This record gives sequence, structure tokens and C-alpha cells, in this order.
Amino acid sequence: MNDFSIFSIQTFLEELGSSSPAPGGGSVVAICASLASRLTEMVSNLTIGRQKFESAEKDMCQARDVARSLSNDFMNLAKRDALAYNAFMRAMVLPKNTEDERGIREYSMQEALKVSTLVPLEVLSLTRVLSANSLSVAVHGNPNAVTDAGVSALLAEAAAKGAAMNVRINLSSINDHEFVEKCLAQMGSYLAETSRNVHETIVYVDSKLKLS
Repeated sequence: MNDFSIFSIQTFLEELGSSSPAPGGGSVVAICASLASRLTEMVSNLTIGRQKFESAEKDMCQARDVARSLSNDFMNLAKRDALAYNAFMRAMVLPKNTEDERGIREYSMQEALKVSTLVPLEVLSLTRVLSANSLSVAVHGNPNAVTDAGVSALLAEAAAKGAAMNVRINLSSINDHEFVEKCLAQMGSYLAETSRNVHETIVYVDSKLKLS
């Protein structure tokens, strides 16, 4: 890692710890998922090209490509989360002196809340793919890196649960009941699928860590 990369991470951490509300938990959740994706990419790369893992070559090449794409998607979602929050804050400060102004302000806030809900919901949706990739590299990847696959799965679960929290808090302020019910149903389905994949991964990793 070069000095510029270290500086960039440190700058983000300083901003995260400041009194500024964005970036916040939503961005952290997405970055957490991006890190988990890169761990699965690492396990794949530690497997590809090694003769004794030749039978897993195709699966690991696919896992590597999926991981890289996911990581980029999650980082984009981290940015979108901060932008969505800023859009809501702009709506909050719109004038409300007349009935028309109050109507415009309320509509703008509701639309911004919907966007702020859909971003973590998309993160949550992608954790299903991430957790499946963690399971794949755990089972088929280089066994010397099996704990890295396990860490990836744990981070995927943390990201999924964090994203679900952000979905729920935004939904609590949205008046569109059809939108709320649809998002809640998707959230539950995505969480359940991710949890199944994570559980299976951790059980597998634990089975490889038993001391004789």
C-alpha cells in the first residue's frame, strides 16, 4: 500500500469521525461490503494458477470477477448514500411559509427519503451475491485462506444487517404505504438469503479449524 492510499483512508476516517452527518453508517456499510468483496477476490487469486487447485480454476476465475465487480458497485453505493442524505437535508431546509411551499417541501422530503431507502436496499440485495461468493471461495478456494473467506462472510452479514437498519429507519418516515410494504418484503427476503449463505460459510470454515 502506498502513502497516497494510506492518506486517503485516513482522510475518510477523519471525516467519518467528525460532526458531519455524512458520510455515516450507510457509507460505512457499503465500504464494509466492498472490503468483504475484495477478500473473496484475494482468496480467488491465491487459488488461480496453482496446479493442485486446477479443478477449481473456472469457479475461482468467476468468483474473482464477481468480487471485483461487487467491490466497485459497493463503493459507488457508498457515494450514493452520502449524496442521498445530502439531498434529504436540502429538502429539509426548503421554505415553508405558505401552503404551496409546505407542499413542495413535504414532497421533496418524501422523494429524498425514498432514494435514501433504495440505496441501502440495493446494498442489501448485493450482499446476497457477496455472501454466495464468500461461500464459494471458502469451499473451493485455497484452504490456507479459508479464514479470509470466513471474515468476508462475517463482513457481508454485518453489511446486510446495517443496511437493513438504514432501510427501516427511512421507511418509518415515508407515507407511501405501498412503497413501505414492498421494501419491507424485499428487505426480509434479502436478509434471509444472505444469512443462510453466511451460516453455511461459517459452519464450513469452523469445520476446517478444528484442532486434532
